[in-house]
Amino acid sequence: MPEFTLNQAFTLAGGQEGLIPSEKLRLRFAEVLEDSRCPTQVDCFWTGQARIAISVHPDDSSATDVDFNTNPAPGQTVKVADVGPYSIELQSLDPYPQTPDAIAFKDYRATLVVHKR
Repeated sequence: MPEFTLNQAFTLAGGQEGLIPSEKLRLRFAEVLEDSRCPTQVDCFWTGQARIAISVHPDDSSATDVDFNTNPAPGQTVKVADVGPYSIELQSLDPYPQTPDAIAFKDYRATLVVHKR
């Protein structure tokens, strides 16, 4: 299991779990709930959105799933989620679709940063 540090960006692949050893905090890229982002090679009526779930498991409590949403519309974007004393920020979700073909879950990459509040 890859290990990461508080306050530094790290990337998880779809289904991958990582650990912040100093906090005994595990995070897993649990699921892509939706990816309707407009592919770069297609003309769309709206930009679309991607929604993902990250499972956050502090050492002393049960896992909590938090959802993020890349929708740029006002009030729709969810890039930060709080779990206990931690603030988890989604910095990016790659790859961005080029064509309408589905992206395999294992090929997604979520770049996150965890801060302790």
